[in-house]
Amino acid sequence: MSIRSSAAIAVCKGTHKAMRLLGRTARALPGMVALKVDPKLIERLSRGHNTIAISGTNGKTTTTHIIQQAVINTFGSAAYDPSSTNLEQGIATTLCLDSSVGGRRRSEWAVIECDEGATKFLLPATHPRVLVVTNLYRDQVDRYTSWTTARDYIIEAANGSPDTVLVLDADCQVTASIAEHVNNKIVWFGVDCPVYEEGIADYDDSVECVECGAQITFDHRTFAHLGSWTCPSCGRTHHKADIACVGIANRREKSCTLTLRIDGEEHTVEANIRAGYDVYNAVAAVAGLLTAGIDQGQAFEALAHFAHAAHRFEIFDVNGTPTRLLLMKNTAGCNQLINMIVSEGQLPERLVCLLGAEIMDGLTTDWIQDVRWEQICNESTKVIVGGPKYEDMQDRLLRAGVDPQNMEVEKSYAALVDKIAAMGEPVTVIANCSTIEALRLVLVKDYQPMDYWSD
Repeated sequence: MSIRSSAAIAVCKGTHKAMRLLGRTARALPGMVALKVDPKLIERLSRGHNTIAISGTNGKTTTTHIIQQAVINTFGSAAYDPSSTNLEQGIATTLCLDSSVGGRRRSEWAVIECDEGATKFLLPATHPRVLVVTNLYRDQVDRYTSWTTARDYIIEAANGSPDTVLVLDADCQVTASIAEHVNNKIVWFGVDCPVYEEGIADYDDSVECVECGAQITFDHRTFAHLGSWTCPSCGRTHHKADIACVGIANRREKSCTLTLRIDGEEHTVEANIRAGYDVYNAVAAVAGLLTAGIDQGQAFEALAHFAHAAHRFEIFDVNGTPTRLLLMKNTAGCNQLINMIVSEGQLPERLVCLLGAEIMDGLTTDWIQDVRWEQICNESTKVIVGGPKYEDMQDRLLRAGVDPQNMEVEKSYAALVDKIAAMGEPVTVIANCSTIEALRLVLVKDYQPMDYWSD
């Protein structure tokens, strides 16, 4: 290890310790400083690691948590980030914290959640055994101007790491098209059964082939643009999944039973997920683990007992008010949250909807217009809106049918928590990345999460 690299690791560790003493998450800045000292630090610290990387639009954090749980159960430790920072600086922090100043690593394995845009830098630097791509949706139009922008980053990344096995969603025609532009080995996963009860799932009105622009047709669909697809114009078609969910049973409040088909054999496994869009994350995680050589039993054990990340169905008892945090990031993902809420059979009477437009959110809020808020809002729904872009949220929910007399604006997160504490009735919070993090920072000062998150 060079003197420059050792200095970068030391600076990272020192910055991280100081920030933690101040109560900060301390994932991005320490790595940012370290990379200024040694721009090649990630590449140097990744040498010899067995790495599994996870990317995609929706679901990569949950998929990462399942994978890292299995790796830790199997090998005792892993370099990973429990806060799910997925850009270069956060990944640098993760690798530094798992190393001595001299560069000796504590863990033989690394599990890295990777932003789609960052893959083109990170894959050639880390050369993972496996890259899992969960799906690709229209997302953050200021960064990804088309469906194929993020896809093309991943293609570039894979071509820079040809020995990496790609685990791709067969049901997502955008993700599947990656295979047509790389020479990497491909493992396919998918879902061959309905993920929602009848009448709840939503579908994109039309889906254009990313190669020729013609309308895609479907033999069956799960939700959004996912399903068994064919392009009648250019002949592109759905690949049969090597690993697929073929049945969902025992749909409980926080878990379900899945039937997974793996290389032609069916296995019944318990999953610490709600039936719905998380089924794709479960199958993606199992596919990634098996492809990386992790024992099947360990993969199933992790699926049954992994801990969800913060903001994913996290529940706080706020002075007697059960408060559930739900993270929204884009139109398709938010519609799936709404599907989940509808499937519960009783719509929330009290909603808190927070909207920001930081870099982590995407700088435009236009995507909320196509969210099906009408499914969970009516004249009697009591709503508080907040966040820097509260006016956009307010306008959209009023058009969704919320009575203006039942809508309140609260810009202060501290005051919002006080109002939640005074309600005494269950509250559902739907917020995007920057706003949900800001709210959670206030919540954890006085209240501890009741469910799903372990630090």
